[in-house]
Amino acid sequence: MKKTGLFKAVDQFLMRLSGREKWMLGGGGAIAILLMTYFMLVDPVLLRMDKLEKLIPRKQRALRELQILKKEYIEVAQKIEEIEKGLPAESAFSSLSFLEENAAKNRIRDKIAFIRPLSPQIKTPYREIPVEVKIENVKLAQIIPFLTAIETAPQGLRIKRLTMLTRFADPDKMDLTFLVLSYEKIQ
Repeated sequence: MKKTGLFKAVDQFLMRLSGREKWMLGGGGAIAILLMTYFMLVDPVLLRMDKLEKLIPRKQRALRELQILKKEYIEVAQKIEEIEKGLPAESAFSSLSFLEENAAKNRIRDKIAFIRPLSPQIKTPYREIPVEVKIENVKLAQIIPFLTAIETAPQGLRIKRLTMLTRFADPDKMDLTFLVLSYEKIQ
């Protein structure tokens, strides 16, 4: 087989080297190959493993947080289910009559300026029924039991927005405007 070009030049170069020089060239080449293997293959793998080792505690912490969130989600979902089970069926409860009865019980019925039902908001699987209430010229001690009765009602009423303004003529008395929300199942 006849050698041409580059192979011929390399062969001639190697023929001119002594045995000792050939050993040094071979050893240097072997060291170069080992270094290239290390820096191109081994070192990137070791760096990646180190990076992943450092990532493990963060991911474990994230997993614990996710498990806590899952537990909280399940608890909230169960509470929502309980609340939905306790919602009255459609037209089974009237927040207007409830508000009037409690106003009479707390002797503030004559202080009510208006109780105005607003348009219901449908949020499947239930309907949110807002009622706006304005009470005028009432003392704080008179209104607290009324508001407490609304918040602790077994029908799940809640006060969404409450505005209290003191009267200029009599600072012991105030005017209140608030929004009461009741909920019922949509059938």
